[in-house]
Amino acid sequence: MHLTITSIFQTLLTGGFKEAPQVKSLDDEDHTYIRGDIENRSPCPGLNALANQGFLPRDGKDLTLTQVEHALMTALHMDKLAARSLTSALPPLCRKDGTFDLVDTRRHNVIEHDSSFTRLDFHQGDNYTFQPAMLQAMIDDADGGSVTLRSLAKTFIRRNKESRAAGAPRLPLGLWFVRLFQAVGVMNTAQTGGVLTKELLEAVFVEERFPDVILNNPKPRTVFTLLGNALGMLRYVILGP
Repeated sequence: MHLTITSIFQTLLTGGFKEAPQVKSLDDEDHTYIRGDIENRSPCPGLNALANQGFLPRDGKDLTLTQVEHALMTALHMDKLAARSLTSALPPLCRKDGTFDLVDTRRHNVIEHDSSFTRLDFHQGDNYTFQPAMLQAMIDDADGGSVTLRSLAKTFIRRNKESRAAGAPRLPLGLWFVRLFQAVGVMNTAQTGGVLTKELLEAVFVEERFPDVILNNPKPRTVFTLLGNALGMLRYVILGP
């Protein structure tokens, strides 16, 4: 999922997307991790994890925007503005009945975009399958330590160069900001003091599971914490990691 400055202001001014009719709450579901069928999953590990842990329908089908917003608020402790701003990116994927499937998020340049840290570019033929070697490269950018905003800046710069060298077009300015926010998405979601361990990253990206260190951390995830992380990483992108 992604956030833009535009979506934040649109949410503030309009309230975001039009809410769907009430749907069955998943609050009382068993949130045991059960890995879903990869054929029914998204390029977004966060959405997949929410489905794998029963915060969204486990089959990844017929999701509503209201369900996604509620899952972000209850499972990941996002405030209303952050959850709604993120969810406001999804309406282009919705059918006339207001639902979408996780596989719909594979559509290029809606949620998925080139220069991903862990997935290939659209023109390379597979823009949604997780690439273990790409996660390892992100971990290696931390030079043996935990991943930080400084090391994420190295990954951000490296993946841009790799993507352009492989023939991907330059991202439009709007998608560049999407990429910036996505780069720090896990850092903001984790709220683990500015560091991401290898174990946490493997849980999120390899298993597509949110570990207890995230689920049990009640610290609010807000638009402002996300902006703070993005600006912190951007400083290293500009000045050098």
